Amino acid sequence: MVKHPHLQLIVIAAACLASELPCQCADAVAPPRQEELVLENAFYRLEVDRGHGRLLRLLDKEGQIDLKPPAELAESFRLFIPQPDGPRDCVYGKDQTLSRTEALEDALVLHWDGPMTDEQGRTYDLAATMRIELEAQAVVFRFRLTNRTDRIIQEVWCPALGGLLDFGPPDSRAKTVLNPPPHNAKRLARPFGQYLASYPSQNMGFVEVDNPAMDRGMYLGAHDPIGRFKGFYFLESGQSDKSNVTAYLIHYPFKPPGECFEASPFVVRSHKGDWIAGGREIYRPWFAKTFGLMTPDRDWIRRQSFFQMIMIMLPEGNINYTIPEIPQIARDGLKYGVTSLQIAGWQFGGHDNGYPYYEPDPRLGTWDDLKEAIRECHEMGVKIYFFANIHVVNMDTEWYRSELKDYNFETAHGCPSWVDGWGMGTLASRMHLTKPLMSFADVSFPGLADAQLTYFRKLAEIGADGIHIDKCYSQPINFNPRLTMGPDVSPWEGTVRLVDRISRECRAIHTDFRISFETTWDRVLSYGAATWWAGNMSTARRIFPELVETVGLYQPYDYISLNDAVRNGWAVMIGPHHFNRSMDCEPWRGLAAYIRDVKTIRDELSDYVFTGEQLDPGRIDLHWDGDKAPGIEHAVYRNRENGRETCIVTNRGASAVEVTLADLGRAGSVRVYRPAEDPAAQKLPARIRVDAERLVFVVEE
Repeated sequence: MVKHPHLQLIVIAAACLASELPCQCADAVAPPRQEELVLENAFYRLEVDRGHGRLLRLLDKEGQIDLKPPAELAESFRLFIPQPDGPRDCVYGKDQTLSRTEALEDALVLHWDGPMTDEQGRTYDLAATMRIELEAQAVVFRFRLTNRTDRIIQEVWCPALGGLLDFGPPDSRAKTVLNPPPHNAKRLARPFGQYLASYPSQNMGFVEVDNPAMDRGMYLGAHDPIGRFKGFYFLESGQSDKSNVTAYLIHYPFKPPGECFEASPFVVRSHKGDWIAGGREIYRPWFAKTFGLMTPDRDWIRRQSFFQMIMIMLPEGNINYTIPEIPQIARDGLKYGVTSLQIAGWQFGGHDNGYPYYEPDPRLGTWDDLKEAIRECHEMGVKIYFFANIHVVNMDTEWYRSELKDYNFETAHGCPSWVDGWGMGTLASRMHLTKPLMSFADVSFPGLADAQLTYFRKLAEIGADGIHIDKCYSQPINFNPRLTMGPDVSPWEGTVRLVDRISRECRAIHTDFRISFETTWDRVLSYGAATWWAGNMSTARRIFPELVETVGLYQPYDYISLNDAVRNGWAVMIGPHHFNRSMDCEPWRGLAAYIRDVKTIRDELSDYVFTGEQLDPGRIDLHWDGDKAPGIEHAVYRNRENGRETCIVTNRGASAVEVTLADLGRAGSVRVYRPAEDPAAQKLPARIRVDAERLVFVVEE
């Protein structure tokens, strides 16, 4: 660890600094620059305008990346204030005079005591403080705003990290991209325009500026200890070839008069490698330390590579099974090696109806019937858990009309922000004519959270092994005037607090009670490592290999989808005929037997192919005779305990293909597993047959 020099305040008179890197003066006439403040250690040099607090330069010393926007484009923060008689106005930090500064050990504190003036010349009684700290190998920005006006502060943009089009030497700058997905390696090059990445929405609370030609990245992370909505915003300013791109972290606090606002700590850290390296080295350790992380060894749901999911009653009242028939569904799955069962449509109204009445529908049975069904499942060695939604409420109930309507996510105009439903039991409902209508509700309201928690504790008391929380997608902002939290906080922090209570209180009753989620938000990974659907959390999976994504298997002859799911390391939800029958119904028995054979191998190799680390498939040499083998695909995994590798090869084609595996890990020999066959040892290079619509596991010896 390099010992950090104390902060240095250095007076620099020249408009362009003489430094380790070439001077990059703008041709345009820049405003006169006063003495500058410098914050410096062994890793970074940060320069700040003494007069207004503009961020003039950030130098990554090790990577020799010098982010130095043209002086006229340098900023510090922006505040957006709605006006009663027109559009909102902006208070630019770059135009506000600094009141004072503090030089501390490895930190610089900038104070704007106010008043502040907007672009129209209007004056506001606002005060702000920006604290910039050098923490080990990172630069951390903290911003605080005091609103003494009679207006709402709608948006806060802070900090303003400029000069991003100069990320790297001139010959490789055009290769700089934004990561991780879903940004799809958006290029940081002119013309850029603007780009917003919201979180929660993308999986994790960081973005990266990566230059693959340099193998160098800059991590930009919102290390927020509370759940709230925010955005990473990249904006091009300036004209033609003199333009540049600035990164902002945007908060949407809608902070009322007389209150203070604390922004998320904004962490900037340069590092070797790409966004995956940055996520694993920086974001993951912070996340695990701050929130905790559920791991497969503590989460029985995560360890289930296959499970049945059956809807026993549909939204329109169609009854597939009653509660006393649940044990037979479990037996049907157990016949094919499937030892976990999720039940939907068990509660009042049936699936996607009646929420949040999480109690057995009288047409299906009673609490006592459910307790007995759970006991029978446990007796045969089957885990059983139940489908629920914490955010969705049925609008057709008296409870909604008398109380729940007050807990809605609302638009700025006071309307429910979402109204829809999911009909599936009749043609009229599938045409959206008679489906039960739902709205999304905010669980930060105790009246909704406490009621649901009472139901879920009851499930734990009768022996349920957990719940699946579906549609765990909060609305970005809730304008409901009844909120006790901020509009950007209540949808997210309210969700985390309820999930935490469900987890703690139900596990206090039943220690093995666990939760899975349908979501795109990494914060749930503190409570459960199994998520729906494949694609929703694929980015987070690169940083948190503990998690698993899920795919559905609905049709009785879909061997290809099953093989694809296993190759990709996904959990398989077996929902015969779209959740209406068990896997032992007549058309399913062939595929069910194949599931049994594949699951037997997958369970044996679980530490490799299900909880192991997925690697780049290009790391191995796999080839075959001829120009191509239609439908041959493969994946490579590494056992995180012993370091050995496994290759899964699948064949979508209609005929068998022989492939040659030249290498795998450090092995000279491998063991080949095929469904319903004994494993066989082979020397490398190995000639391996992959049958039509089948798969093969190859394990390093």
